[in-house]
Amino acid sequence: MKDLIALCAVFLLLMTFPVQYALNTKNHYTISIVQKHVHNAKELSRLEGYFTDTIKNNLVDNISSDTGLDGSEILIEATEMSQRKNRGSLLYYKVRVPLKKIIATNQFWGISDDDNQSVYIIENYAVSEWLGK
Repeated sequence: MKDLIALCAVFLLLMTFPVQYALNTKNHYTISIVQKHVHNAKELSRLEGYFTDTIKNNLVDNISSDTGLDGSEILIEATEMSQRKNRGSLLYYKVRVPLKKIIATNQFWGISDDDNQSVYIIENYAVSEWLGK
């Protein structure tokens, strides 16, 4: 009987590793989707000279539909119309996407749900290709 109890305890400890691996795979997939959509939005904004409202709205919609995140949680800071840049100037953008769960068995290890979150941030510059017409 004591062997069964020890086996159950060891089984619980060892099950955290495959569950964590699955969660890491999911988070990596979410990050790759975000990177893909941000890259596409950046390329479109280079042609416009700034991040239009349409580009930003499409970016939020695409990320939220592909990852299942709420669109209101995705924050975008970017060069706006009043700051439109000519060819060769830099466009700034920063996209924040929340990752809700980092550790799969956080309650088992005594980690609260509030501490088990992170924000993935993409912050960069792109060179404008807008010709000023």
